[in-house]
Amino acid sequence: MSNKICFLIAAHKNQNQLIRLINHLKKDFDIYVHIDKKSKLYLEDFDNVKIFKKYKVYHGGVSQVITTLFLINEAYKNNYDRYIFISGQDIPLKTNKEIIDFFDINKDKEFISYENIRNNDGIYNEMSFRLNAYNFGKLYRKLLNRQIRKIISEFPFIKRTTPENIYYGSSWWNLTNNAIKYILDYSEKNPDFLKRFNYTWGSDEFFFQSIVLSSEFRDNCINDCLRYIIWDGGAPFNLKIENYDSIKNNINNNLFARKFDENIDNDIIDKLYGDLNG
Repeated sequence: MSNKICFLIAAHKNQNQLIRLINHLKKDFDIYVHIDKKSKLYLEDFDNVKIFKKYKVYHGGVSQVITTLFLINEAYKNNYDRYIFISGQDIPLKTNKEIIDFFDINKDKEFISYENIRNNDGIYNEMSFRLNAYNFGKLYRKLLNRQIRKIISEFPFIKRTTPENIYYGSSWWNLTNNAIKYILDYSEKNPDFLKRFNYTWGSDEFFFQSIVLSSEFRDNCINDCLRYIIWDGGAPFNLKIENYDSIKNNINNNLFARKFDENIDNDIIDKLYGDLNG
């Protein structure tokens, strides 16, 4: 493995779609994939692709952060210039060469979306609820509505307070080797920081932003995760063929679009890869 840029991929479904993504990227990049241990997906290492199936990953849970840190650790052993974190349901909007050229021009920039939760009261209240109300999984959230969970979180013996210097943003980012090293060092020296996100909803949208934006790398951060996403009630919409023109007309600096599902609309996946390979 000797490429300057590596991709970290979190995957849990759609084997054919995942293999297509890997095969497209592996021509020019080293790839590290973590497949949710609960998933039926199965792949083995090949070429410059490392496959792991180590953790059970739960949406919104701290397991997402732990899994990402594991992938970072594995990739960091090979000292890349740039680490790009995507999901198995992303599709490139730029060719591999265009991606390489983009990061050559922006060598020292950290591309990560972020917002300080103290920017306004509405954001602060929502993010404080996520940080402080205990999240014991999907069934817990289903059985107890938001208001009840909020009341429980106020009980004196379990009450948590909102930490200082908390930022939030997209789970997906594009960071330099120096920033990655800092994240790993910080996590090792401050184990309580990761523990604080136990039973926190959406910890993967706080953890990395809060470390990087509270560091010397802050001045190099570009508030952009370089992804084209259509949001649908707080979740990314599954893009379809009717979204093609919108995707192509709004590429800008977006290196990827998400998310796609071969079982919902495979035509859009074929068309976008066709553009890249045309």
